[in-house]
Amino acid sequence: MSTLEVNKITPVGVGTSVTLGDSGDTFTIPSGATLTNNGTANGFPGLGKIGQVVIGERTAQTSLGSGSFVDLNLSQSITPTSTSSKILILGTIMGCQVDTAANSRLDIRLQRDIAGGGYSQISSTSGANYFRTGTTLSFRAGGFSFNFIDSPSSTGSVTYKFQAQGVDCSASGAFTNKDGNSGRSTIILLEILP
Repeated sequence: MSTLEVNKITPVGVGTSVTLGDSGDTFTIPSGATLTNNGTANGFPGLGKIGQVVIGERTAQTSLGSGSFVDLNLSQSITPTSTSSKILILGTIMGCQVDTAANSRLDIRLQRDIAGGGYSQISSTSGANYFRTGTTLSFRAGGFSFNFIDSPSSTGSVTYKFQAQGVDCSASGAFTNKDGNSGRSTIILLEILP
């Protein structure tokens, strides 16, 4: 392998361009090296683009009590490639109520753990009446779509998980993925590169 050492590469004429390699060639940037862009760069991965996508899902039923959050066993981990990366979390929670209380609902929250440091809440629907039933209803099912952009500022493993609780429901008045027939709940994590 040959090594070319220069301080600057300049086109032959004003307004002309310099081409590196041919179609299909690969240029390797060593670990620890930095590309600095002081102008306009097109076609480079890592400039406001998607770095990676991971997906988790759950079809098994989870029974929700009233007044306390429980894990939905719907979680996924991602390891950002940069501390400047943002993580877009997309979730779809399939839930239902079999309770007839006028104000019964499901509350859903998203929690985050960075490198095993413990979970903390970063967003919640608490206080909003999702999947709310009326006094004449005995069953209500539907899906809740959730999106959130997080800045974990870490290159360690980051885990996101969903929890839910029934509010003003009986002990068996709210579920996710009821009997496995109310659909599939999913969590999708996308790394947005800086």
